[in-house]
Amino acid sequence: MNIIATTRLATLPFLFVALSGLARAQSITSNESEEAAKKEVLKMGEQLNEARKTKDRAALDRILADRLSWIARGDRLNKSQVIADFLADNLRFKYFAHDSVKVDIFGNTAIVTGHSTSVLEYKGKLFDAPRLFSEVYVKMDGRWQMVSHHVSDLAKTEAKTDASLKP
Repeated sequence: MNIIATTRLATLPFLFVALSGLARAQSITSNESEEAAKKEVLKMGEQLNEARKTKDRAALDRILADRLSWIARGDRLNKSQVIADFLADNLRFKYFAHDSVKVDIFGNTAIVTGHSTSVLEYKGKLFDAPRLFSEVYVKMDGRWQMVSHHVSDLAKTEAKTDASLKP
């Protein structure tokens, strides 16, 4: 074996270790940026709820994408209809609570899912059944914008008492 071949073979383990370290560093950076993106998306949801409460048209316009699809309570609304509902007080929350909220990031797209026990009034009708919801955000022009909101009502269940849990 000549000296060049021996040198190449000897450097392979070092090259492998270096590349492994680089891949691991990129993975850590990727995980950190994904966690940062999740926090940004959750913050946008909080800003949307605040803008709804304060009737902040500029914030609503910034957070909701121009081609928004909003499906809830038997309606399919676009961005201008959603904003009009918020500003006209057609949608009023009597109680607001979300739990089991999960964010998944796929590049420049985020999917938020969760469970809601919020009680609300929409155009004079009370909605108090639990619901599952999903929201899709896309990072456009350097900021997260909601492109889709979907709510599925769940059947009301009777509250379980200690007596009903006994065999």
